[in-house]
Amino acid sequence: MHDDKEPPIDEEFLKTLPVQSETIGFGPDELVSCTTCARANPPTRLRCVYCGAELPLTPEQAAAVAPQLRRLESFENGFNVIYRPSDDTKTEAANVAELAKFVGIEEEDLKNILESGKPLPLARTETAKEAEILGNRLRKDGFETCIVADEALAADDLPKRLRGLEFRGDDLLLILFNNDEVTQLPAADLSVIVTGAIFEKSVESMEKRKKGETKILETTETASDELLIDFYSKNDPAGYRILTKGFDFSCLGAEKGIIARDNLKRLVEKLHEAAPDARLVEDYTTIRGLLGGVWEVEQRRDSRGLTRQRFGKFDLSSVSSSSNRQQFTKYSRLQWRLWEVLSLES
Repeated sequence: MHDDKEPPIDEEFLKTLPVQSETIGFGPDELVSCTTCARANPPTRLRCVYCGAELPLTPEQAAAVAPQLRRLESFENGFNVIYRPSDDTKTEAANVAELAKFVGIEEEDLKNILESGKPLPLARTETAKEAEILGNRLRKDGFETCIVADEALAADDLPKRLRGLEFRGDDLLLILFNNDEVTQLPAADLSVIVTGAIFEKSVESMEKRKKGETKILETTETASDELLIDFYSKNDPAGYRILTKGFDFSCLGAEKGIIARDNLKRLVEKLHEAAPDARLVEDYTTIRGLLGGVWEVEQRRDSRGLTRQRFGKFDLSSVSSSSNRQQFTKYSRLQWRLWEVLSLES
C-alpha cells in the first residue's frame, strides 16, 4: 500500500527562501527626486509622474530614456530635430526601423527623408531636453542633426512683403507693400533665396440637420496656388517676401513678360546674379510631402451659423480650409538657420 498523505512542510526551510528571485523595479538609490514636488520617480522618465515637471536626470540617465512624444498643436512652441545629410551616413535597414520607432515616425517616412538628401525635420518635441535626447541618439547612429526652436522659425510672423524692388548698382532698393517705405540692402548681404508656392483650398458646405442626422445639401470648392520668393540678408532672420500678386515686376526691364509666373522665375535668376554667393533653395514643391509628418498643413473649420433658405427654414453653413503658408514659412526660415549654422562652422 502507498501512503497518499503529503510529506510534512518544512517551515524552517521555507523561511530561508528569498521573497523574490530577482529585483523588480528600482532601488531607493536609483530613484530621481523631483525638484518641484520632491517625490521619487523612476529614472526612465523625463517628467515627474505626479506634477509633470522635468526631472533632473544625469546625462547617462537621460541617454537611456525613450521620450514619450506627443503631437503638438500648431500654436504650441516646441523644438525641431533637423536631419542634416552627410556623405558618409550609412545606416542598416534594421537600424532605420529601430530609429523610426525611437523618433516616433513611420519607418517608410524616415527612409524617404534619408534618401532625399535634404535637411528636413525628423521630430517636433515639447521640450529642449527631449530634442537633445533624440539628437544625441541619432548622432550616436551616424546622423548629423541640429535643433531649431519654433520661436526661431516664427511661422506666425511672416516676412516683410514687397510690392517692388530696384537694382541700383551693388544695392537693392526694397519697396514695402502698402506703404512707400524703402529699404536699401547691399546685394552682397543676401544670404539665402528660397522659392516655393502657397497652396490653399476652401470647401463651403450647406448642411441640414434633422432628427440627429446631418445631410449635406451643397458644397462649393475653391483652390489656389501662388508662387513666391523669400530672401534673407546675413543679419536679418525675418526676411522679405515677394508674391506674384501685387508685385511690380518693372525691375526686370525689357525682360518683363505678361505672365507673372515667368516673371517670378526671371526675378529669382536676377537676384542670384546680383548675389552669386547667396544660397539658392528651390526644392520646396518637391519635398513638401516629407514635411507633413512633422510640420502639418494647417487645417481649420469655421461655422457661419444658420442661413435662411426659405420662409421659416434655416440650414447650417460652414467652411473648411487648408493652407501650407505656415509650413512654407517654417521651411523658408529653416534655410536661414542652416546657413547660420554653416557660417559658424566654417
